[in-house]
Amino acid sequence: MSIPAESPPVSRLFSFYLHGLAFLGGFNVMLLEMCAFRVLQTTFGSSIYVTGVLLALVMIALSLGYFLGGRLSQRNASLEFLLGIVAVAAAYVWVTGGLLSEPLLDFSFGLRKVFTSGLMGHVLPPAVATLLLYMPPMLALSHVSPFLIRVLATQSRGVGATAGNLMAVSNVGSIAGTLLPSFLLIPLLGVSTTLGIFIGTLLVIVAAGFLLVRRKVPATALAGVLLAVAVATPLARDAWAARAPEPRPIFESESLYGNVRIFRSQDDDGDEKLEFMPSRDYVHSTVYPGRPLKDQFTTAYANVGLARGAKRYLILGTALGGVVSAILEANPEARITAVEIDPLVMDLAQRYLPAMRSPQVRRVVEDARLFLREDTQEYDYIVVDIFSGEQIPAHCVSQEFFSLAMARLAPDGVLQMNTNLWDFHITTGLEQPEPFVPVRHIHSALLRAGFASLFQSDFFEHGHLYAFRQSTPHAEVRRTLARAALDPAVEPHLRGSYGMTALALVPIPDEVRALRPFTDQWLPEHLLHLKDNFELYLRALARARELPAWKTEVEAAGGTQLRLISARHYAEVGASGSPSYGGYRAYMKGAGGEAYCKEVLEWVRKAPADTMFVELARYLHTRVIRDCDRVFGSEAKDAPDAKTAEGAFRLYVTGALLVDDNQGAKAVPALSELLQAQVAL
Repeated sequence: MSIPAESPPVSRLFSFYLHGLAFLGGFNVMLLEMCAFRVLQTTFGSSIYVTGVLLALVMIALSLGYFLGGRLSQRNASLEFLLGIVAVAAAYVWVTGGLLSEPLLDFSFGLRKVFTSGLMGHVLPPAVATLLLYMPPMLALSHVSPFLIRVLATQSRGVGATAGNLMAVSNVGSIAGTLLPSFLLIPLLGVSTTLGIFIGTLLVIVAAGFLLVRRKVPATALAGVLLAVAVATPLARDAWAARAPEPRPIFESESLYGNVRIFRSQDDDGDEKLEFMPSRDYVHSTVYPGRPLKDQFTTAYANVGLARGAKRYLILGTALGGVVSAILEANPEARITAVEIDPLVMDLAQRYLPAMRSPQVRRVVEDARLFLREDTQEYDYIVVDIFSGEQIPAHCVSQEFFSLAMARLAPDGVLQMNTNLWDFHITTGLEQPEPFVPVRHIHSALLRAGFASLFQSDFFEHGHLYAFRQSTPHAEVRRTLARAALDPAVEPHLRGSYGMTALALVPIPDEVRALRPFTDQWLPEHLLHLKDNFELYLRALARARELPAWKTEVEAAGGTQLRLISARHYAEVGASGSPSYGGYRAYMKGAGGEAYCKEVLEWVRKAPADTMFVELARYLHTRVIRDCDRVFGSEAKDAPDAKTAEGAFRLYVTGALLVDDNQGAKAVPALSELLQAQVAL
């Protein structure tokens, strides 16, 4: 039905239909955008960069669609043409959102490997996903308003009134399309079903339009398509799920805050292991239901509190409840407040871990920062393990957040935080520009919030921080952990955790207070959300290697400083043409890696006993210890003597590798011998 400019006013029924089409156009634009927010958040995190990319690309699509719609409506103002465009939008969303969303998201997510660091790595992958999944249907739906204005502009009220009415109706639809998905459709039905509503409403309005203009064949065809979509979509989704690689989750669902998956397996010892994955490829926590203290990464969160005899614990970011289980296994009398923002995750924790149902546990479903503002209790030990995907939410890593946390601590309390931000440490002072180290700005925020002593363990390369409200010497913390590690009454896996942390913990100097702290007003999220700056460091070291001062300040030092030994070899990786983790792996398998390992061993033989372990904790990464084990082991001839530097180092390597493999109990003999010889008890 083509309506020329001079045609008489359209019928009341037809006008009502066109306004309904305007309403659904606005409704579905916002519905699709709300679904996009959820999908991008669960895939790429909830940073301001992901939000900015989505909003910008949606606005670009709408602007381009308005422009093209206005031009096309001048050439062909037929309703059939517009309905065809809307039908194409529905079909596109069915194909990309219902059938191909996972492959397309996997492809986009994989682009992060191309941009391994920096802003582009956090902008381009979600931008590509938005372009593939959402920009074409947005472009199509934005044709609706220009076409309808063209069709209805023949009425006597004129173009201005017509455009005003249509835009008002469209905006009412947009309001409904914002509120219904946010508060009803996505929380109750999930993204897939909500997209089904998008497809269904568009196909119904298109079919009604064809009937209205007496095009029964297209209307019947669309009804058939709608039925086929309803039948084929779940079958296709099941087919994709059947092709998913092993292992498959024992639980998978959408929650208010993302996709939740739980995997069950057995480790090499035959112990049941649960892995909680709230993001596409990041295991947030590993739990051994039958051995709550076995996972060394999780136990490290609580070990300082347990060694100090803490009784009142606050866990911010409970996840599957691994920390809660570990604490109650070690101290059944502990009182724990477990805070988790996601009600589904809290329910799952109670379902899979009996400790979460203990009367000793107070369960709170709330945002961590809001909880700190409202809570009035006092705690001996606070664990902060808050993530959205791989990222710490910005409002939970600022100086203001730490001030709230400190207000809830007892006078001798401790705050432990998993930052997922590794401090590489290995620099020469020649790097220009100096790599940005986000965890050091967290150090500054903690110290400025009032914490008196601060320590970090990078053993797991995740930046575990321990902030003490009272001034506490490093030697005292180390001694407390060592004594607990040597106590035969303590559970063996916990003893391994105590011992390794005693050796891996390093003090943070008060000078970092001079750095600009992360605050609510200043927080560069794309840098905060880097798990580490490994590639940035490799490139910076490679550039520094080309400076004349490199030979006089780095190479001339020879093997006297472990920091510079590591810097020289990492610079070789950076200069090899592959400044990445893959390049590092290739280097360590070759002659360069063998030379690195032998230089480390030679340094150990000459290292001062009183500083050796702090140097090892800072400048010999756990990945290097594992890659060098063949050299460290091949040169060992006798049983290690903990009283010699080389013997102590071999015991350290043995304990480190076992703890890293969740074999804390087996690490106890090596760590005990080492601690008895090296730590003043």
